[in-house]
Amino acid sequence: MAVIYLIRHGQASFGKENYDQLSDLGIKQASHLGSALKSRGIQFDAVSLGSMWRHEQTAAHCLEMIEDQVRSLDENKNPGWNEYDHQEILRVYRPEFATAEKMTDFIRRQPDPKSFFETEFNAAIDRWIGGQYDDEYQETWKQFSARVHQAFDKAITDNPQARSIAVFTSGGPISLVSQALLGVPPEQIMRMNWTLMNCGVSKVVTTGHRKFMATLNEHTHFEGESNKHLITYT
Repeated sequence: MAVIYLIRHGQASFGKENYDQLSDLGIKQASHLGSALKSRGIQFDAVSLGSMWRHEQTAAHCLEMIEDQVRSLDENKNPGWNEYDHQEILRVYRPEFATAEKMTDFIRRQPDPKSFFETEFNAAIDRWIGGQYDDEYQETWKQFSARVHQAFDKAITDNPQARSIAVFTSGGPISLVSQALLGVPPEQIMRMNWTLMNCGVSKVVTTGHRKFMATLNEHTHFEGESNKHLITYT
């Protein structure tokens, strides 16, 4: 039996041209998660992570709090765990989202910016998932799904003796794996994705050919008055 810990990255730099880096709060989230895991006696026999900078930053700050010596991460990177390109999906959907700066300005001018963006983001994702406009995207929904499932299987097959495997990735891949195991329709995947917290932990247990979700979006490490400021979703 093995337990795969699917760990979402810490808070990134949403609304910036370079989204792919942790904010100061994101670094604190990753370190706090590592401390919480260590206090529970959790050690990882193997680690896998996407090749994005926010994945590496999250892994480094988390593992620094758990392990006595720094683990080399380069050899454990797998681009299959990378997030879909939300910026491209938004750009294709409407011209007002052509750049992060234009998008932020456009959203800010709406009567209810938060609700407006959530509605528009969901519509952009639905268009991508639908498959009718695949020729407009660098990576289609089917291609994204295939590489994430391949990365998940590889994390298990490459570490046959591991009892505990950490995967540092993003909300999209975590939602996709969870959606498949829980039998959630693909068109409902964003309802799951919106709920995933930064540095939340979702556990998959595998016993031979059987895999099942043990926890989804576990975040008790951020509960309580002293830690609630660490709860974010971007």
